[in-house]
Amino acid sequence: MYIEIGKEYCFYGRIDQMNASTYEDFPINVTSEDMDKVVVRIAQGNHLLMNKIYYFETTAIDFKDKIHLKATKFELLSEKIIPDEDRERLMRAFYDYAPITLSALKEGIETRLNQIENEIIKAITLDIFKNYADDFYLYPAATKFHHAYISGLAYHTLTMLKLAEGFMMVYPFLNPDLMIAGIILHDVTKILEFDSYEGNEYTVQGRLVGHITLGANAIALSAKKLGYEDSEEAMLLQHIILSHHYYGNFGSPKKPNIAEALAIHFIDNIDSKIAVLGEALEEVNYGSFTEQLGVLDKEKYYKHKLTK
Repeated sequence: MYIEIGKEYCFYGRIDQMNASTYEDFPINVTSEDMDKVVVRIAQGNHLLMNKIYYFETTAIDFKDKIHLKATKFELLSEKIIPDEDRERLMRAFYDYAPITLSALKEGIETRLNQIENEIIKAITLDIFKNYADDFYLYPAATKFHHAYISGLAYHTLTMLKLAEGFMMVYPFLNPDLMIAGIILHDVTKILEFDSYEGNEYTVQGRLVGHITLGANAIALSAKKLGYEDSEEAMLLQHIILSHHYYGNFGSPKKPNIAEALAIHFIDNIDSKIAVLGEALEEVNYGSFTEQLGVLDKEKYYKHKLTK
C-alpha cells in the first residue's frame, strides 16, 4: 500500500498487535487485505479485538517522522452488512478456510435439510438450525486436528451428509430424516464451545458442559417450545446427539442403541480421521511418510505415487 500524508485510505485489515500509548490515541499493527503492514492510530477509550478483521476509514499523518493512519471510523467485519462473496473473500485472505465456497456449503446443507419429510423432525431441526446458522457457517469443527479452520464445521457437516447418502443406499433400513437431522444437529452447538470463529480457545461452557450436552438440551428446549416434548422423534434426535462420540471418555453418556445413531457415529469418525490424514499427506512429498497422527493411533502414513 503506497501511502501519502494527507490522503484518505479505506480498507479492511486484521489487528495483529495493540500497543499502549500516553498520547490521545494509541497505535495498532494491522495487516491489510493485500498483506501490507500498517500502523493505525485509534482514539483512546475505544476497545478493539485482536485477530479480528475491521473496516477502517483513515487519514495518513506524520507521527515522529513515520507515516501512521489515523482512524476516523472503524467497524468489525462481523457487524457489517456485506455480500456473502465479499465476506468470504476477506475470510480467505486472513485465515485458513474450508476448501469449498460458502454458497456451495449453504446449498448442500440446506437442500438436504429441506428434504426432511417428518413434520416433527423437520420443525425441531429448522428451529435449532436457524438460531445458529450465521455462526454455523463460520466456525471451525475443532480447535485442532480435524476441520480446524473457518467454515470447518459446515464443511464437516456437508461431507457427513454426502457420506450418509452412500450408507442409506447400501442400508435402506436407515431412516433418511433421522440421518439428515442427526448429522446437521450433531455438532451445531460447537459454536458455543469456542471463544470465536477464528480463535482456538474453549469457552468455560465448552469445557464444563460441552457440545453433546448443549445439543441434547437444545433439542429438548426446541421440542418443548414447539409442543413436541413427548414425541419419540425428539427422543431419537437426543439419543443421536448423546451417543455420537460412542465412548464416555470422549463425551458420550450413552452408546448408540438405534441404527441411525450408530451409522452417524461411524460417519463422524470416518470424516474426522480421513480429513486429518488428507491434510497430513498434503504436507509431504511422494515417497515420504507423514508425521505421527494422534487421531490415528500415532501411525505414520506413506504417500505413494498413486496418491491424488
